[in-house]
Amino acid sequence: MFGNVLVGCSMRPEPELLPKNLPAARVGAPYNVRIDVINASTPVGKLLVSPTEPLPKGLELTHIEREKHGVIQGTPEKAGVYEVLVYGSTYGTQCAGQYAERVYRLEVTGSGNE
Repeated sequence: MFGNVLVGCSMRPEPELLPKNLPAARVGAPYNVRIDVINASTPVGKLLVSPTEPLPKGLELTHIEREKHGVIQGTPEKAGVYEVLVYGSTYGTQCAGQYAERVYRLEVTGSGNE
């Protein structure tokens, strides 16, 4: 029976973060994008942004433990192009938890008043 658990674990699809690309943001304008974790066979324990590749100032990722999605929201403060690493992991059960990540390119355009 233990062998069947291992085979089942290896056959699970890898979780993936969607959307594949983030829509552009605008300085001073509210921004709200849902990040979904698909193919997760167990609840998502965490969904985070890497401190080495963070969101631009004014935006944050919120995630409620066990939910299979998070939300990037806020109001960006500075124009630019940002490389943002979002990553997360699922809880383990009979199988080890899984890991997913995606590097997003987020363009923040000027407010038009600059």
